[in-house]
Amino acid sequence: TTSVVGAFFLLQEFLSTSQFRISCNFIILCLLTQAHGVWAQRNAADTLIVNLQSDSLSAYSVPFNVFLSPKEDARQVNDLDGIHRYYPHLRVSPVRNDLGNLGSAEHVVLFDFNRPFGFRFTDSRPTYFRKVQERCILLSDKAFSNVYYVNGQNAENQLHADFTRAFGNMFNAGFHFGRINSKGYYGGQQNVLTDLSVYAAFNSRNSRYRGRLIFDWQDVNVSENGGIANDSVFDFNLTSGRSFIPTNLSNASNQRVGFDLGLEQQFALPRMWLSDSTYYSRRFIPVVEHSFSLERYSNVYRDVPVANGFYENIFRDSSVTNDSTFLLGVTNVLRLRLYANDSSAITSSGVLGNVFAGIGHRYDQVDYDSISYNAIHNVFLDLGSDGILFRRLKWWAKDRFMLIGRNVLDNRFEGGLAFSVGTADISADVTYHAFRPDYMTENYISNHFIISNDFGKTNHLTTGFRFSHGRLRTMIDARYHLLQNLVVFGLDRLPFQSKDVNQLVVVRMKQQATLRWFHLDIDAAVQFKLSGDDIRVPMVLGRGMVYYQNDLFKRKLRIQVGYEVSYASAYFANAYNPALSAFHLQNYRQVGNYPFMDFFLNIRIKTFQGFFKMEHWNAGLMGYRYYHVPHHPANDMAWKFGVRWAFLD
Repeated sequence: TTSVVGAFFLLQEFLSTSQFRISCNFIILCLLTQAHGVWAQRNAADTLIVNLQSDSLSAYSVPFNVFLSPKEDARQVNDLDGIHRYYPHLRVSPVRNDLGNLGSAEHVVLFDFNRPFGFRFTDSRPTYFRKVQERCILLSDKAFSNVYYVNGQNAENQLHADFTRAFGNMFNAGFHFGRINSKGYYGGQQNVLTDLSVYAAFNSRNSRYRGRLIFDWQDVNVSENGGIANDSVFDFNLTSGRSFIPTNLSNASNQRVGFDLGLEQQFALPRMWLSDSTYYSRRFIPVVEHSFSLERYSNVYRDVPVANGFYENIFRDSSVTNDSTFLLGVTNVLRLRLYANDSSAITSSGVLGNVFAGIGHRYDQVDYDSISYNAIHNVFLDLGSDGILFRRLKWWAKDRFMLIGRNVLDNRFEGGLAFSVGTADISADVTYHAFRPDYMTENYISNHFIISNDFGKTNHLTTGFRFSHGRLRTMIDARYHLLQNLVVFGLDRLPFQSKDVNQLVVVRMKQQATLRWFHLDIDAAVQFKLSGDDIRVPMVLGRGMVYYQNDLFKRKLRIQVGYEVSYASAYFANAYNPALSAFHLQNYRQVGNYPFMDFFLNIRIKTFQGFFKMEHWNAGLMGYRYYHVPHHPANDMAWKFGVRWAFLD
């Protein structure tokens, strides 16, 4: 009751502030943009709307652990929009949110808290170090390959290559290779990231057995400079080159290297796809599923302790820091899934669709410099179902509950409803997750930090709705978050469990509008903090793109030329701690309230795509205050170019 009353007074106070008026103007602008998009769609008969079907290639990108048939929107699209957005973090954020260089640690700008179920050591660079469950594989009826290369100033190079091939109707194999090498602008910013995965998919002749196997190896080696030592040197542009600006750390680095092995297999007990009387009479088709994953990797932070006091404590060695953490994780899950048989008259209404129940075991081993050994076991239940109500309203619900182990009584429930009318999709969902905080926040031993805590469970409730309309090219997502007992790294860079209830409302909107050859693309969000101050995010953020597009030379060449602007309002962004690869609260400097402007030129000739980009061309024109994170200036103006070429044999 106290939290509700407090939230009411906070909301009342917020409604009287100038930030609220700014938000209202922002929402009105989005609505006017949507209305303009409607007008453009209805009045421009020859608009150049991208046709995904005609431009698609016959290669499907599907999640590794999902066996459902791929959809059209999962194809590798031979489209041009957004090819110049080479930056990896733009996949999850409408603005750049780096520390000034590729491969640097990622901080949250658009709040979307979604912690995985079960044991977790820490969340470090998830965009680059992805688990098996987060990976996709390519499936194709023909041999398909795709090469993507980007080059930029300061010896910046990116290379991504994919290949997949079918061997008959039963077997498909492929690989992915990724390499990023970026020197950066300041001392101690050299980053090298390597990602290699090999996978295979197998279906028996009658599809009674289906299996997928993947092996991936990753090496993320990031230099850490701790930020610049004196912000005023950058703020007043006092040096002739960025490499002359002193940094806090000169010999520090984080390296995370390891591999993952995953196996997903599915075995149907009866004949699933044969047209016999037994098949048609069954209400459900029982399927046994088995999931296996093995991950083995290490985190190593290296440093030479300096006399400037960047770290307050040195516990073990004053001459060198070599904090090594070795982690091993093994997961096995066994499920029984009942697929609804659409051919059966009994289930033609589809009220109860797919149903599954299973049990899983997770083993984790944590080892600090071979001096501390921790073996962790967890056993959990896995339940879920879905279906269709009133022939059009889809519903789903699933729950995972920890029975035994370190994370005992952890629970994650997800449920929702979805409805489609024409090209419009409307959905609402709710998620409740009670979990024990990350292992690192309770038990960690290093040269600069020794952490020992016994935190209670964190409770996270989120609910929201989503509306999208294909014809109007509009998407609106509104979401409410409530977090209780959240663990945060505080002003002293140590973790603590907050006693406040943190409540946020996040409204995100995407809108595309077309007027003949001119296109407008907006991706923006407003984030309201109703209570609590443990989550630091900008109130308004977004990216807007205006470009000219046309097909030339008898529609052989598609060209796009335009501007792109990203912006986030001012806020006290979390500071970065290299030794823990974690962000912590700070109250001494605001960042944001600065537009980043890019010029781009994109071209496409059949399956060849290319771009040239002048990134942050307004650097210095509005002063030198472009920080994403305190003490870490964003990149200056730089040129980039890239090519992507897909081959389908």
